[in-house]
Amino acid sequence: MNNLRKMAGLIFCLAVVLVLTGQVSQAQKIAARPPEQIKLGSGQTLEDVAEKYFADPKIADEIRAYNKLSPGSQPEAGSIIRIPGVEREKAITTLDVAAQAVMQAKAGGAEEFAPEKYKAATDRLTKAKAARDKSDYTRCCALADETWALARLARKESLKLRPKKNRFAVSVDSAGTTRIEVLEGDGVKVTAGKKSTTVKHGQAVKVTAGKPPEKIRKLLIAPAPVLPNNESILVTASIYFSWKPVEGAARYVLLISRDPQGMKPVRQLTTPKPSYLLRSSLPDGVYYWFLRTVDSQGLVGRVSPHRRFTLRAATDGGLSVEAVDMQNPKEGR
Repeated sequence: MNNLRKMAGLIFCLAVVLVLTGQVSQAQKIAARPPEQIKLGSGQTLEDVAEKYFADPKIADEIRAYNKLSPGSQPEAGSIIRIPGVEREKAITTLDVAAQAVMQAKAGGAEEFAPEKYKAATDRLTKAKAARDKSDYTRCCALADETWALARLARKESLKLRPKKNRFAVSVDSAGTTRIEVLEGDGVKVTAGKKSTTVKHGQAVKVTAGKPPEKIRKLLIAPAPVLPNNESILVTASIYFSWKPVEGAARYVLLISRDPQGMKPVRQLTTPKPSYLLRSSLPDGVYYWFLRTVDSQGLVGRVSPHRRFTLRAATDGGLSVEAVDMQNPKEGR
């Protein structure tokens, strides 16, 4: 009982400390804000005031505007000076968000591919900063909001119009036929036999030496994996893989890898059916599997998202699975 009382006392003391700490923290936060007004001291300039409360003497002109003083003027000692507070904090925050949106639009190529909207955004940003300098914080917030909206539109338009980086695969079979498959981007130009053709995203073409490119074909979609489920834990050495069939697929390629990028393959298997029973000798561990289609012309389709499984056939003692003849079942099996 005494121990319980001591523990309760400690918990109460801790709660009091936390409450007091929170109150002190809140008080410090409030104290960190500048006062609503000050009395200018002897020899004190507005630059000194700006440095003290905003750590930037350049804000002195903003304080002048807030007090309707002429630029560069220095009030006499004893003058009451109003200091911008919460309304300025809100304006500065809104302005920072708008400026960041403009930077993101520029990084997205808006200056080149959406010049009108980008210029409109930068013009609004300039006006918003001018409103801040004049201590017109309400107008500053309104202009900053317009800047943000225009910058977002500029970035969206730019990402739609700017050229995308191409990712394509080139392979050559035993007969010397070259296959070009475009997996991402705006496309590539293929020239052979004095004839050119553009292969776009999701398309492929075959080229035989000395002949013009063959008819462009659409890449088959990636098969949708079914089994094993993602994050499965398998305790059998035999692994049953299955997936949904893809129309036009002549065969499927199943890749098992040690990494989610497929750069550390341990098995690559081909089958004409949408399933495969792997009687493996793989060591226990984590694996990732991927699927691709191959059409009748030998063009390889898109790759499926990877799935992960953990193999524990050895560490969990293994499990034997056999088919049972239900017409003549044997006792004890």
